[in-house]
Amino acid sequence: MSNTLFGRKPLLENLTSGNIVNVDLSKNNRDLISTLKKYSIQYQLRDDSFFNKYDKKLNHQGIIITLKESTRVNDLQSLLTLVKTKIKSLILVVDSIQDPQNFGSILRTCDAMGVDAVIYKKDNQVQVNDFVSKSSMGAIQYLNLIKVTNISNALNELKHNGYWVYTSALLDQAVNYDKVKYENKCVLVVGNEENGVSSIVINHSDFLIKIPMHGKIQSLNVAVATGILLSKINS
Repeated sequence: MSNTLFGRKPLLENLTSGNIVNVDLSKNNRDLISTLKKYSIQYQLRDDSFFNKYDKKLNHQGIIITLKESTRVNDLQSLLTLVKTKIKSLILVVDSIQDPQNFGSILRTCDAMGVDAVIYKKDNQVQVNDFVSKSSMGAIQYLNLIKVTNISNALNELKHNGYWVYTSALLDQAVNYDKVKYENKCVLVVGNEENGVSSIVINHSDFLIKIPMHGKIQSLNVAVATGILLSKINS
């Protein structure tokens, strides 16, 4: 799992987190030194050649932030132990998200909404990499991220432990998301950007929900839709 962030905005977002180990700065970013000193954050001034090893698509802006290793749980059984005594619990399951920006944005929203964990697939799914980390603005450090080989098995285990599964699906039988009563222990499942949630996963759901579309476009970006649904469940 990545413990590196890139760029000015992620740095400013995490100044007070206590999770920054070190910041590598290009000499063009000397203006940040006083801020780093204010928060007692260690830094190194680097020549431009130092940054050549990083993918240019990351748009690092000459700022590399090294974070502490996450201490969150990363397996399902540890998660179940962690949430066992909680009266209310919300877990997100993502089924085959492919775009790192979408995944990162979803993780950032999950942190904001107090989601207990995000479960994602080992295969056929974008993994938690530098691009996802940057898009999440560092949220990956604060979330329990659970990688599983089989989502259906994970859902069965969660249901066995008292969770109800609500799956976002643009199907005729799906109910408008704001007409559903959400139980105290909820699993929200969202799917692939193009194909949605797989039929196998849908078959393990207790409820199918959808966001009604009132315009000409018939679907929302998965990160936007996830934010709307999590906000409703938390309301």
